[in-house]
Amino acid sequence: MSTETSTVSASKVLSSSWKIDGLTIKNRFVLSPMAVLQPTKDGSPSEQTIAFLTTRAKGGAGLLIVGGTVATESGYAEAPFQPLMRFDNDRFIPGLKKMVDAVHAYGVPLFAQIFPAFGAMGVPGEGRTTRAASPKPVRMAAPRLPHGMYIPGGRTTPTPEEITREELLEVQNETVAAVLRAKAAGFDGIEIGAHMRYLYSSFFSPRTNWRSDEYGGSAENRARFLADTIRAIRAEVGPDYPVGVRMSVNDHLPDGQGPEGFAEVMTYVVKEGVGYIALTDANYESMDDNLPSSSGQMLAHSEPQIFRKYLPNVPLLLSNTYEPQQAAQAIEDGYADGIMLARQLLADPEFPNKVLQGQQEKINWCDHDNSCLRRLILNVPVRCHLNPAMGREAALAGAEESLATKLKRPVDAFVIAAAGSPSLMGLADKLANAKMAKDAKK
Repeated sequence: MSTETSTVSASKVLSSSWKIDGLTIKNRFVLSPMAVLQPTKDGSPSEQTIAFLTTRAKGGAGLLIVGGTVATESGYAEAPFQPLMRFDNDRFIPGLKKMVDAVHAYGVPLFAQIFPAFGAMGVPGEGRTTRAASPKPVRMAAPRLPHGMYIPGGRTTPTPEEITREELLEVQNETVAAVLRAKAAGFDGIEIGAHMRYLYSSFFSPRTNWRSDEYGGSAENRARFLADTIRAIRAEVGPDYPVGVRMSVNDHLPDGQGPEGFAEVMTYVVKEGVGYIALTDANYESMDDNLPSSSGQMLAHSEPQIFRKYLPNVPLLLSNTYEPQQAAQAIEDGYADGIMLARQLLADPEFPNKVLQGQQEKINWCDHDNSCLRRLILNVPVRCHLNPAMGREAALAGAEESLATKLKRPVDAFVIAAAGSPSLMGLADKLANAKMAKDAKK
Protein backbone atom coordinates (compact mmCIF):
# COMPACT_ATOMS: atom_id res chain seq x y z
CA MET A 1 0.00 0.00 0.00
CA SER A 2 1.39 3.41 -0.96
CA THR A 3 2.03 6.11 1.62
CA GLU A 4 -0.46 8.27 -0.24
CA THR A 5 -3.34 5.98 0.67
CA SER A 6 -2.60 6.47 4.36
CA THR A 7 -3.87 10.05 4.04
CA VAL A 8 -7.21 8.93 2.68
CA SER A 9 -10.09 8.38 5.07
CA ALA A 10 -11.54 5.19 3.62
CA SER A 11 -14.85 5.50 5.41
CA LYS A 12 -15.35 9.10 4.27
CA VAL A 13 -14.64 8.33 0.62
CA LEU A 14 -16.55 5.05 0.54
CA SER A 15 -19.59 6.56 2.26
CA SER A 16 -19.90 9.34 -0.32
CA SER A 17 -22.84 9.33 -2.73
CA TRP A 18 -22.58 9.16 -6.52
CA LYS A 19 -24.89 8.89 -9.52
CA ILE A 20 -25.67 6.47 -12.31
CA ASP A 21 -27.77 8.22 -14.95
CA GLY A 22 -30.67 9.66 -12.93
CA LEU A 23 -30.18 7.56 -9.78
CA THR A 24 -28.23 8.56 -6.66
CA ILE A 25 -26.36 5.74 -4.87
CA LYS A 26 -25.80 6.39 -1.15
CA ASN A 27 -22.31 4.85 -0.91
CA ARG A 28 -19.67 3.21 -3.06
CA PHE A 29 -20.31 -0.47 -2.22
CA VAL A 30 -22.10 -2.60 -4.82
CA LEU A 31 -23.19 -6.23 -4.47
CA SER A 32 -21.82 -7.82 -7.62
CA PRO A 33 -24.20 -10.15 -9.49
CA MET A 34 -23.63 -13.80 -8.61
CA ALA A 35 -25.54 -17.02 -9.31
CA VAL A 36 -26.05 -17.68 -5.60
CA LEU A 37 -29.70 -16.67 -5.14
CA GLN A 38 -31.37 -20.12 -5.21
CA PRO A 39 -34.54 -19.17 -7.11
CA THR A 40 -37.39 -21.65 -7.46
CA LYS A 41 -37.18 -24.46 -10.02
CA ASP A 42 -39.45 -22.54 -12.39
CA GLY A 43 -37.19 -19.45 -12.29
CA SER A 44 -38.95 -17.16 -9.80
CA PRO A 45 -37.36 -15.51 -6.75
CA SER A 46 -37.66 -17.75 -3.68
CA GLU A 47 -37.85 -16.81 -0.02
CA GLN A 48 -34.14 -17.59 0.12
CA THR A 49 -33.50 -15.24 -2.82
CA ILE A 50 -35.21 -12.42 -0.95
CA ALA A 51 -33.51 -13.25 2.36
CA PHE A 52 -30.06 -13.25 0.76
CA LEU A 53 -30.62 -9.86 -0.85
CA THR A 54 -32.23 -8.17 2.14
CA THR A 55 -29.41 -9.40 4.37
CA ARG A 56 -26.91 -7.60 2.11
CA ALA A 57 -29.14 -4.53 1.98
CA LYS A 58 -29.17 -4.43 5.78
CA GLY A 59 -25.42 -4.99 5.70
CA GLY A 60 -24.87 -1.57 4.18
CA ALA A 61 -24.34 -2.06 0.43
CA GLY A 62 -25.45 1.02 -1.50
CA LEU A 63 -26.58 -0.90 -4.58
CA LEU A 64 -27.47 -4.55 -5.22
CA ILE A 65 -27.24 -6.18 -8.65
CA VAL A 66 -29.15 -9.43 -9.16
CA GLY A 67 -27.19 -12.17 -10.96
CA GLY A 68 -27.83 -15.75 -12.00
CA THR A 69 -30.51 -14.63 -14.44
CA VAL A 70 -31.52 -15.31 -18.02
CA ALA A 71 -33.38 -13.01 -20.41
CA THR A 72 -34.27 -15.26 -23.37
CA GLU A 73 -35.90 -18.65 -23.88
CA SER A 74 -32.90 -19.88 -25.87
CA GLY A 75 -30.58 -18.75 -23.08
CA TYR A 76 -32.63 -20.67 -20.55
CA ALA A 77 -32.49 -23.81 -22.71
CA GLU A 78 -28.68 -23.71 -23.03
CA ALA A 79 -27.89 -22.74 -19.43
CA PRO A 80 -25.02 -24.80 -17.94
CA PHE A 81 -26.55 -24.67 -14.45
CA GLN A 82 -30.01 -24.43 -12.93
CA PRO A 83 -32.10 -22.89 -11.54
CA LEU A 84 -31.85 -19.39 -12.94
CA MET A 85 -34.02 -16.36 -12.31
CA ARG A 86 -36.01 -15.71 -15.47
CA PHE A 87 -36.92 -12.49 -17.30
CA ASP A 88 -38.10 -14.14 -20.51
CA ASN A 89 -41.84 -14.14 -19.83
CA ASP A 90 -44.36 -11.72 -18.33
CA ARG A 91 -45.51 -14.36 -15.85
CA PHE A 92 -42.34 -13.77 -13.83
CA ILE A 93 -43.04 -10.06 -13.21
CA PRO A 94 -45.15 -10.47 -10.01
CA GLY A 95 -42.48 -12.58 -8.30
CA LEU A 96 -39.76 -10.18 -9.35
CA LYS A 97 -41.78 -7.25 -8.02
CA LYS A 98 -42.15 -8.96 -4.63
CA MET A 99 -38.36 -9.30 -4.45
CA VAL A 100 -37.76 -5.69 -5.52
CA ASP A 101 -40.22 -4.38 -2.95
CA ALA A 102 -38.52 -6.36 -0.18
CA VAL A 103 -35.14 -4.78 -0.98
CA HIS A 104 -36.65 -1.31 -1.36
CA ALA A 105 -37.99 -1.60 2.18
CA TYR A 106 -34.36 -1.06 3.28
CA GLY A 107 -33.87 2.01 1.09
CA VAL A 108 -31.47 0.27 -1.30
CA PRO A 109 -31.83 0.29 -5.11
CA LEU A 110 -31.82 -2.99 -7.01
CA PHE A 111 -30.55 -3.58 -10.55
CA ALA A 112 -31.22 -6.61 -12.73
CA GLN A 113 -28.43 -8.17 -14.73
CA ILE A 114 -30.02 -8.90 -18.10
CA PHE A 115 -28.23 -11.94 -19.43
CA PRO A 116 -29.24 -12.95 -22.97
CA ALA A 117 -27.19 -16.05 -23.82
CA PHE A 118 -24.24 -18.16 -22.71
CA GLY A 119 -22.35 -18.20 -26.01
CA ALA A 120 -19.51 -20.73 -26.05
CA MET A 121 -20.26 -21.59 -22.42
CA GLY A 122 -23.74 -22.83 -23.29
CA VAL A 123 -24.83 -26.46 -23.42
CA PRO A 124 -26.12 -27.70 -26.80
CA GLY A 125 -29.17 -29.92 -26.98
CA GLU A 126 -30.97 -32.07 -29.51
CA GLY A 127 -31.53 -29.92 -32.58
CA ARG A 128 -30.00 -26.92 -30.80
CA THR A 129 -26.43 -25.67 -31.06
CA THR A 130 -24.68 -22.98 -29.06
CA ARG A 131 -23.94 -19.69 -30.81
CA ALA A 132 -21.16 -17.12 -30.58
CA ALA A 133 -19.49 -14.48 -32.73
CA SER A 134 -17.23 -17.15 -34.24
CA PRO A 135 -16.81 -20.93 -33.83
CA LYS A 136 -14.20 -20.92 -31.06
CA PRO A 137 -14.67 -23.19 -28.02
CA VAL A 138 -13.48 -22.50 -24.47
CA ARG A 139 -10.63 -24.45 -22.90
CA MET A 140 -10.50 -24.42 -19.08
CA ALA A 141 -7.52 -26.15 -17.51
CA ALA A 142 -4.56 -25.85 -15.16
CA PRO A 143 -2.52 -23.76 -14.64
CA ARG A 144 -5.06 -21.04 -15.48
CA LEU A 145 -7.53 -21.96 -12.73
CA PRO A 146 -8.10 -19.99 -9.51
CA HIS A 147 -6.97 -21.22 -6.11
CA GLY A 148 -8.95 -24.21 -4.88
CA MET A 149 -10.46 -25.10 -8.26
CA TYR A 150 -9.52 -28.24 -10.17
CA ILE A 151 -10.73 -29.65 -13.49
CA PRO A 152 -9.04 -33.03 -13.92
CA GLY A 153 -7.76 -33.24 -17.47
CA GLY A 154 -9.23 -29.83 -18.23
CA ARG A 155 -12.43 -29.19 -20.13
CA THR A 156 -13.16 -27.95 -23.64
CA THR A 157 -16.66 -26.77 -24.44
CA PRO A 158 -18.49 -27.81 -27.63
CA THR A 159 -17.63 -25.56 -30.55
CA PRO A 160 -20.36 -22.95 -31.04
CA GLU A 161 -21.77 -22.00 -34.42
CA GLU A 162 -21.37 -18.50 -35.82
CA ILE A 163 -24.54 -16.63 -34.90
CA THR A 164 -26.40 -15.18 -37.88
CA ARG A 165 -27.62 -11.61 -38.40
CA GLU A 166 -31.20 -12.79 -38.02
CA GLU A 167 -30.39 -14.52 -34.74
CA LEU A 168 -28.61 -11.40 -33.47
CA LEU A 169 -31.75 -9.35 -34.06
CA GLU A 170 -33.83 -12.01 -32.31
CA VAL A 171 -31.56 -11.87 -29.24
CA GLN A 172 -31.65 -8.07 -29.28
CA ASN A 173 -35.45 -7.96 -29.38
CA GLU A 174 -35.75 -10.51 -26.56
CA THR A 175 -33.20 -8.58 -24.51
CA VAL A 176 -35.17 -5.34 -24.86
CA ALA A 177 -38.35 -7.19 -23.82
CA ALA A 178 -36.56 -8.53 -20.72
CA VAL A 179 -35.41 -5.02 -19.81
CA LEU A 180 -38.99 -3.79 -19.97
CA ARG A 181 -40.10 -6.62 -17.68
CA ALA A 182 -37.41 -5.63 -15.19
CA LYS A 183 -38.57 -2.03 -15.33
CA ALA A 184 -42.21 -3.09 -14.91
CA ALA A 185 -41.21 -5.12 -11.83
CA GLY A 186 -39.71 -2.00 -10.25
CA PHE A 187 -35.98 -2.58 -10.74
CA ASP A 188 -34.10 0.70 -10.45
CA GLY A 189 -31.81 -0.09 -13.38
CA ILE A 190 -30.40 -2.89 -15.52
CA GLU A 191 -27.01 -4.23 -16.50
CA ILE A 192 -26.26 -6.08 -19.73
CA GLY A 193 -24.00 -9.08 -19.08
CA ALA A 194 -21.24 -8.87 -21.71
CA HIS A 195 -18.36 -10.55 -19.89
CA MET A 196 -16.30 -13.77 -19.70
CA ARG A 197 -16.94 -15.90 -22.83
CA TYR A 198 -20.68 -15.31 -23.02
CA LEU A 199 -22.44 -14.19 -26.20
CA TYR A 200 -21.90 -10.42 -26.23
CA SER A 201 -18.29 -10.67 -25.06
CA SER A 202 -17.39 -13.01 -27.91
CA PHE A 203 -17.68 -10.05 -30.29
CA PHE A 204 -15.23 -7.73 -28.53
CA SER A 205 -11.86 -9.44 -29.05
CA PRO A 206 -10.27 -10.50 -32.36
CA ARG A 207 -9.32 -13.70 -30.55
CA THR A 208 -12.96 -14.80 -30.51
CA ASN A 209 -14.38 -12.75 -33.40
CA TRP A 210 -13.19 -13.70 -36.88
CA ARG A 211 -16.22 -12.42 -38.75
CA SER A 212 -15.95 -10.73 -42.13
CA ASP A 213 -19.34 -8.99 -41.99
CA GLU A 214 -20.34 -5.72 -40.30
CA TYR A 215 -19.92 -7.36 -36.86
CA GLY A 216 -16.22 -8.24 -37.25
CA GLY A 217 -12.89 -6.62 -38.02
CA SER A 218 -12.65 -3.06 -36.73
CA ALA A 219 -13.35 -2.02 -33.14
CA GLU A 220 -16.47 -0.21 -34.34
CA ASN A 221 -17.76 -3.39 -35.98
CA ARG A 222 -16.97 -5.52 -32.94
CA ALA A 223 -18.94 -3.06 -30.83
CA ARG A 224 -21.95 -3.05 -33.15
CA PHE A 225 -24.05 -5.84 -31.61
CA LEU A 226 -23.92 -4.37 -28.11
CA ALA A 227 -24.21 -0.78 -29.38
CA ASP A 228 -27.35 -1.67 -31.32
CA THR A 229 -28.82 -3.31 -28.23
CA ILE A 230 -28.10 -0.33 -25.97
CA ARG A 231 -29.65 2.02 -28.56
CA ALA A 232 -32.79 -0.14 -28.71
CA ILE A 233 -33.02 -0.23 -24.91
CA ARG A 234 -32.59 3.53 -24.59
CA ALA A 235 -35.39 4.08 -27.11
CA GLU A 236 -37.72 2.24 -24.72
CA VAL A 237 -36.59 3.33 -21.24
CA GLY A 238 -35.56 6.95 -21.87
CA PRO A 239 -32.37 8.83 -20.94
CA ASP A 240 -32.52 8.69 -17.13
CA TYR A 241 -33.10 4.99 -16.44
CA PRO A 242 -29.77 3.39 -15.46
CA VAL A 243 -28.38 1.07 -18.14
CA GLY A 244 -24.97 -0.45 -17.44
CA VAL A 245 -22.65 -2.97 -19.08
CA ARG A 246 -20.55 -5.65 -17.39
CA MET A 247 -17.55 -6.62 -19.47
CA SER A 248 -14.21 -8.39 -19.29
CA VAL A 249 -11.45 -5.90 -20.09
CA ASN A 250 -8.35 -8.04 -20.65
CA ASP A 251 -8.02 -11.52 -22.18
CA HIS A 252 -4.76 -12.19 -20.31
CA LEU A 253 -3.82 -14.69 -23.02
CA PRO A 254 -0.86 -14.67 -25.45
CA ASP A 255 -3.14 -14.32 -28.47
CA GLY A 256 -5.67 -12.14 -26.67
CA GLN A 257 -6.66 -8.50 -26.52
CA GLY A 258 -5.52 -6.09 -23.84
CA PRO A 259 -7.43 -3.32 -22.06
CA GLU A 260 -6.70 -0.71 -24.75
CA GLY A 261 -8.54 -2.81 -27.32
CA PHE A 262 -11.55 -3.41 -25.07
CA ALA A 263 -11.69 0.27 -24.13
CA GLU A 264 -11.65 1.26 -27.80
CA VAL A 265 -14.61 -1.04 -28.44
CA MET A 266 -16.52 0.60 -25.62
CA THR A 267 -15.98 4.11 -27.00
CA TYR A 268 -18.48 3.16 -29.71
CA VAL A 269 -20.95 1.56 -27.29
CA VAL A 270 -21.12 4.39 -24.73
CA LYS A 271 -22.32 6.79 -27.42
CA GLU A 272 -25.66 4.98 -27.27
CA GLY A 273 -26.20 5.82 -23.59
CA VAL A 274 -24.24 3.55 -21.23
CA GLY A 275 -24.69 4.67 -17.63
CA TYR A 276 -21.73 2.74 -16.21
CA ILE A 277 -19.24 0.01 -17.04
CA ALA A 278 -18.56 -2.78 -14.56
CA LEU A 279 -14.96 -3.86 -15.18
CA THR A 280 -14.09 -7.52 -14.73
CA ASP A 281 -10.78 -9.17 -15.49
CA ALA A 282 -9.97 -12.07 -17.83
CA ASN A 283 -12.34 -14.89 -18.83
CA TYR A 284 -12.89 -18.63 -18.42
CA GLU A 285 -9.57 -19.43 -20.11
CA SER A 286 -7.65 -17.18 -17.71
CA MET A 287 -9.64 -17.67 -14.52
CA ASP A 288 -6.62 -17.26 -12.28
CA ASP A 289 -6.69 -13.57 -13.24
CA ASN A 290 -10.49 -13.40 -13.06
CA LEU A 291 -10.63 -14.67 -9.46
CA PRO A 292 -7.40 -13.56 -7.77
CA SER A 293 -6.54 -14.18 -4.13
CA SER A 294 -5.50 -10.60 -3.37
CA SER A 295 -7.02 -7.15 -3.68
CA GLY A 296 -6.19 -4.68 -6.43
CA GLN A 297 -4.93 -6.75 -9.33
CA MET A 298 -6.96 -4.76 -11.84
CA LEU A 299 -5.24 -1.60 -10.63
CA ALA A 300 -1.88 -3.35 -10.90
CA HIS A 301 -2.73 -4.29 -14.50
CA SER A 302 -3.68 -0.60 -15.18
CA GLU A 303 -7.07 -1.66 -16.58
CA PRO A 304 -9.27 0.96 -14.87
CA GLN A 305 -6.61 3.60 -15.54
CA ILE A 306 -6.74 2.82 -19.26
CA PHE A 307 -10.55 2.79 -19.34
CA ARG A 308 -10.62 6.15 -17.58
CA LYS A 309 -8.29 7.56 -20.22
CA TYR A 310 -10.55 6.37 -23.05
CA LEU A 311 -13.85 7.07 -21.26
CA PRO A 312 -13.33 10.02 -18.91
CA ASN A 313 -17.01 10.64 -18.14
CA VAL A 314 -18.46 7.15 -17.69
CA PRO A 315 -18.79 5.77 -14.14
CA LEU A 316 -16.58 2.69 -13.63
CA LEU A 317 -17.29 -0.16 -11.22
CA LEU A 318 -14.18 -2.00 -10.09
CA SER A 319 -14.00 -5.67 -9.10
CA ASN A 320 -11.52 -7.49 -6.85
CA THR A 321 -10.58 -4.30 -5.01
CA TYR A 322 -12.06 -4.93 -1.60
CA GLU A 323 -9.26 -3.63 0.66
CA PRO A 324 -10.89 -0.42 1.96
CA GLN A 325 -7.92 1.93 1.83
CA GLN A 326 -7.02 0.75 -1.66
CA ALA A 327 -10.60 1.09 -2.87
CA ALA A 328 -10.88 4.59 -1.45
CA GLN A 329 -7.64 5.63 -3.13
CA ALA A 330 -8.86 4.29 -6.49
CA ILE A 331 -11.95 6.48 -6.15
CA GLU A 332 -9.90 9.49 -5.05
CA ASP A 333 -7.62 9.00 -8.06
CA GLY A 334 -10.62 8.91 -10.40
CA TYR A 335 -10.14 5.31 -11.55
CA ALA A 336 -13.34 3.98 -9.99
CA ASP A 337 -16.76 5.21 -8.91
CA GLY A 338 -18.20 2.06 -7.37
CA ILE A 339 -16.56 -0.93 -5.67
CA MET A 340 -18.07 -4.30 -6.53
CA LEU A 341 -18.09 -6.96 -3.83
CA ALA A 342 -18.76 -10.62 -4.57
CA ARG A 343 -17.04 -13.32 -2.50
CA GLN A 344 -16.41 -10.85 0.34
CA LEU A 345 -20.15 -10.26 0.73
CA LEU A 346 -20.71 -14.01 0.94
CA ALA A 347 -18.23 -14.25 3.81
CA ASP A 348 -19.46 -11.10 5.56
CA PRO A 349 -22.71 -9.39 4.50
CA GLU A 350 -21.98 -6.67 7.10
CA PHE A 351 -18.70 -5.73 5.40
CA PRO A 352 -19.94 -2.30 4.17
CA ASN A 353 -21.32 -1.34 7.58
CA LYS A 354 -18.13 -2.41 9.32
CA VAL A 355 -15.95 -0.40 6.93
CA LEU A 356 -18.13 2.69 7.02
CA GLN A 357 -18.37 2.56 10.82
CA GLY A 358 -14.62 2.14 11.29
CA GLN A 359 -14.91 -1.44 12.57
CA GLN A 360 -12.52 -3.15 10.17
CA GLU A 361 -11.13 -5.33 12.95
CA LYS A 362 -14.51 -7.09 13.07
CA ILE A 363 -14.57 -8.02 9.37
CA ASN A 364 -14.86 -11.70 8.49
CA TRP A 365 -12.43 -11.72 5.57
CA CYS A 366 -12.87 -14.05 2.59
CA ASP A 367 -9.95 -16.50 2.46
CA HIS A 368 -10.30 -17.16 -1.31
CA ASP A 369 -10.47 -20.91 -0.87
CA ASN A 370 -13.26 -20.69 -3.49
CA SER A 371 -15.46 -23.41 -2.05
CA CYS A 372 -18.34 -21.20 -3.23
CA LEU A 373 -17.06 -21.44 -6.81
CA ARG A 374 -16.68 -25.22 -6.60
CA ARG A 375 -20.29 -25.45 -5.50
CA LEU A 376 -21.42 -23.31 -8.41
CA ILE A 377 -19.43 -25.34 -10.95
CA LEU A 378 -20.90 -28.58 -9.56
CA ASN A 379 -24.43 -27.11 -9.54
CA VAL A 380 -24.69 -27.44 -5.77
CA PRO A 381 -26.41 -24.68 -3.71
CA VAL A 382 -23.73 -22.11 -2.97
CA ARG A 383 -22.53 -21.78 0.63
CA CYS A 384 -19.54 -20.11 2.29
CA HIS A 385 -17.42 -22.22 4.65
CA LEU A 386 -16.54 -19.05 6.60
CA ASN A 387 -20.17 -17.97 6.99
CA PRO A 388 -22.55 -20.85 7.83
CA ALA A 389 -25.55 -18.54 7.46
CA MET A 390 -24.79 -17.83 3.79
CA GLY A 391 -27.29 -19.63 1.57
CA ARG A 392 -29.52 -20.41 4.56
CA GLU A 393 -30.69 -16.90 5.44
CA ALA A 394 -34.36 -17.79 4.92
CA ALA A 395 -34.22 -21.02 6.92
CA LEU A 396 -32.47 -19.30 9.81
CA ALA A 397 -35.24 -16.70 9.79
CA GLY A 398 -37.84 -19.43 10.15
CA ALA A 399 -38.63 -20.55 6.60
CA GLU A 400 -39.22 -24.28 6.25
CA GLU A 401 -36.52 -26.44 4.67
CA SER A 402 -37.44 -29.69 2.93
CA LEU A 403 -36.21 -33.01 4.33
CA ALA A 404 -34.38 -33.66 1.06
CA THR A 405 -32.45 -30.42 1.46
CA LYS A 406 -31.43 -31.29 5.01
CA LEU A 407 -30.33 -34.81 4.03
CA LYS A 408 -28.39 -33.59 1.02
CA ARG A 409 -26.42 -30.92 2.89
CA PRO A 410 -23.70 -33.19 4.40
CA VAL A 411 -23.34 -35.06 1.09
CA ASP A 412 -22.81 -31.77 -0.74
CA ALA A 413 -20.25 -30.68 1.86
CA PHE A 414 -18.28 -33.93 1.40
CA VAL A 415 -18.28 -33.59 -2.41
CA ILE A 416 -17.12 -29.96 -2.27
CA ALA A 417 -14.34 -30.83 0.17
CA ALA A 418 -13.16 -33.66 -2.10
CA ALA A 419 -13.30 -31.38 -5.16
CA GLY A 420 -11.00 -28.96 -3.36
CA SER A 421 -8.41 -31.51 -2.22
CA PRO A 422 -5.07 -30.88 -3.97
CA SER A 423 -3.91 -34.48 -3.50
CA LEU A 424 -7.15 -36.09 -4.62
CA MET A 425 -7.63 -33.76 -7.57
CA GLY A 426 -3.96 -34.04 -8.48
CA LEU A 427 -4.37 -37.81 -8.78
CA ALA A 428 -7.57 -37.37 -10.79
CA ASP A 429 -5.77 -34.97 -13.11
CA LYS A 430 -2.93 -37.46 -13.72
CA LEU A 431 -5.40 -40.22 -14.51
CA ALA A 432 -7.41 -37.99 -16.84
CA ASN A 433 -4.31 -36.82 -18.69
CA ALA A 434 -3.03 -40.39 -19.01
CA LYS A 435 -6.35 -41.46 -20.52
CA MET A 436 -6.31 -38.57 -22.99
CA ALA A 437 -2.75 -39.44 -24.03
CA LYS A 438 -3.76 -43.08 -24.51
CA ASP A 439 -6.81 -42.12 -26.54
CA ALA A 440 -4.71 -39.81 -28.72
CA LYS A 441 -2.45 -42.74 -29.73
CA LYS A 442 -5.35 -44.86 -30.93
